[in-house]
Amino acid sequence: MFETEFHAGRMVLGGLDNRGHGKTIVGLHGYLDNAASLSVLSPYLQDYRFISLDLAGHGRSSHRPHGAHYNQIDYIQDLHALFAQNDFGEIILMGHSLGGIVATIYAALFPEKVKGVLSLDACGPLTKPEHTTTEQLRESVLSRFEKTRNRLRVVDLEKAVTARCKMSDIAPEHARLIIKRNLTQDASGHYFWASDPKLRTKSSLRLTEKQAEDLMKNIQCPVWFAAATKSFKDLSQMYESRRSWFSQSQLVEYEGGHHIHMEQPEALANGMKRFIEQL
Repeated sequence: MFETEFHAGRMVLGGLDNRGHGKTIVGLHGYLDNAASLSVLSPYLQDYRFISLDLAGHGRSSHRPHGAHYNQIDYIQDLHALFAQNDFGEIILMGHSLGGIVATIYAALFPEKVKGVLSLDACGPLTKPEHTTTEQLRESVLSRFEKTRNRLRVVDLEKAVTARCKMSDIAPEHARLIIKRNLTQDASGHYFWASDPKLRTKSSLRLTEKQAEDLMKNIQCPVWFAAATKSFKDLSQMYESRRSWFSQSQLVEYEGGHHIHMEQPEALANGMKRFIEQL
C-alpha cells in the first residue's frame, strides 16, 4: 500500500491506499491502533480501492489542538468532512472495534452515503446505564487533567510490543506492525511516541442502550459482522441481543482473537468480498 493523506476540515488524516479501482472501501482501525492494522487485508482486496485511514491522533494523522479531546462523535465529524472534500463515489465502510462503532454510527446518520458496512469484532456502540452518568463524567475530567502532552522519552520498541501483548490478545508481530506506525524516529534511530497521549483519556459519556438502539435502527444498508471466537468482546452474544436493531445484517464467526483480521486476513477478506458482491 502507498502512504497517503487527506484533508478533512482542519484535520489532515494519514493513511494507506492500494490505489485500486472499483468500489471504495474505507477502513477505520481500533482504539490505539492505526492504518497498519487493516493494511494486512490489502493483498486480498485488489479488486477494490482500499483506503486504510489513521484516525485523528493516531499514526500519521493530525492531533487535536491543545485543550481539545477525543470524543467519539468527533471521529464522525472528521469522516463527514473527509467525504465532503473527497469524491470516493459509493463508499463501503470497514471498521475494527472502535472503527466498527464509528462506521455503524456514520451509516446511521448519513445512510445516503454508505453502501454497506463491514464491522470487525464490534456490534454497534458501547453503552452504559444512566445511573453511571456522574461517575463517567468525573473519571473523564480527571483523566483529561492528567494526560496533556507527550513526554519526550525514548521508546524501546520491543518493550512496547511486550507491554501491548500483555494488555490484549494480540500476536507480537501484529503488535509490532501497529506500534511502529504510532512512533516517530530521530536521526539517531531513536523511537518516540507520535500518537497523541490524550487518546488514553476517558470518553465524556457513553450512550445508553436505548440511544444506541435508536441509532442502529436508522442504518439502511446491509451490515456484515465478523465475530472472533476468542475475543473478550463476545460478539456473537451481543449480536443475538441486538440483531433486531439492524434491518439487513449477518454475522460470520472466525476462530481467533480480537485482531482476527490480522490473524486470518485471507479468510475475512473472502467473506467481505462475498458480502460486497451481493450489495
